[in-house]
Amino acid sequence: MHDGYQVLRFANNYKSKDLYLIGNEMNNRIGTGNYDPERTKFNIRYKDLERDNLYQEVKYKLESRNIEYLHKTKTNLLNGVTISSGPEFFMTLGLPFKETERTYKTGEKKGQNILVPDIKSKDDIPSEVIKYFDESYNFLKLLVGEENIVMAQVHFDEDTPHLQAYFLPVVDEVKRKCYQRDNDGNLIKEIKKDKKGNDKLVPILLRDSEGKMVYEKVKGNFLNNDQFWKNLGGRESFSKIQDDFNKYINSKGFNLDRGNVGANKRHQTKLEYEINELKAEKEQLENELINYKDEINNIKKMLEATLKESNSELKKKIIGYSKKEVEKLIDDFDNLSRLNLIKTIESNDKDQKINSLSVENNFYKNNRKLIKSEQIRYKKTKELDYYKNAVNKLTNALDIVLKMKPLPFIEDYVSLAEEINAGNRLQEEDQEAWEEFQKTFAKEEDKCL
Repeated sequence: MHDGYQVLRFANNYKSKDLYLIGNEMNNRIGTGNYDPERTKFNIRYKDLERDNLYQEVKYKLESRNIEYLHKTKTNLLNGVTISSGPEFFMTLGLPFKETERTYKTGEKKGQNILVPDIKSKDDIPSEVIKYFDESYNFLKLLVGEENIVMAQVHFDEDTPHLQAYFLPVVDEVKRKCYQRDNDGNLIKEIKKDKKGNDKLVPILLRDSEGKMVYEKVKGNFLNNDQFWKNLGGRESFSKIQDDFNKYINSKGFNLDRGNVGANKRHQTKLEYEINELKAEKEQLENELINYKDEINNIKKMLEATLKESNSELKKKIIGYSKKEVEKLIDDFDNLSRLNLIKTIESNDKDQKINSLSVENNFYKNNRKLIKSEQIRYKKTKELDYYKNAVNKLTNALDIVLKMKPLPFIEDYVSLAEEINAGNRLQEEDQEAWEEFQKTFAKEEDKCL
């Protein structure tokens, strides 16, 4: 008998436009989760950002490690992973849970009340729960390489505790297509039509005697999502990782069921899950509205058939109904009318939430304006770094020309330059060297500008 089912799901298609919202959710806890701010302080941070935001962090890691990748908006920059289990498993480890008034609207637990962690202090989190997530993170490090993990956190402030992490799909070898070359090593090209019907020159692929494309293996440091998952088993990679995780985590003293072998279930994102839950809840409300309207109509017909007198005549006996029964029918009618109004408002509210989440989902997938501003900011940062480097070179050159020790502050060099321009510091024998220095400074200044 197992203590619960393992949850291990990957998302391998995060592009530059997705990074802002991912970082906002991880660091600011803004997204689609049912976040409890009172429990956020108990979250565990295994890996945090070194830069201001996730976009800058990814770019920094790629460039500082000289990782080659396609500089295109469609490039898969990050992979995500969530590792968890159900409340039943965490309860066997001693983590307290409490029941909420919310119920599951879809899935196997449809209709059941949602349980959430009942954590008021760190003492409420058993060491076995911490160990489970520590070992889950160790498994992830072995799988993808610790140096490739960009962010990793354990979240206790949502409905179910889970490890959420993001990593770069980096490989040390890729296969590249080979092309035909002439005796001088130049590419041989042919004329082909593009999508618009225009002629263009394209390299000719190299093929073997059987007509198959020839590939070459290139060693290096590459961001390549396709090759990363091919290295892990291609089509069988997800299934293999499920097997490997189950063996690993159970070898550490836990008792989790691996789940259906060979299942190829697509896991929903948080946004998709929330939207589907709201749609199911709205459908339930609409069914309740239909029932309320039917009951209202039935009572209305019953009253019309029996009450031919005004309400002031209720004291008189009505055929088939006593005074109390008639009053109850009227009360029921009023109550159902109120319920009908309340449910209509609730249904409209669900519509608004669904629309809001759908807009957020679209924004999540089409956040180009922000990425553009981040690109400009990154470019300006690189220009500033270049300028600082140029100033360092120029001050060093000034020290050499004037045969003096370096000055402590950049303001000192500014003052020195003003003195020189005023003709108070330079001797005649140094005039030629100074003029040469000024030419160099002008060239460096043009580059910076």
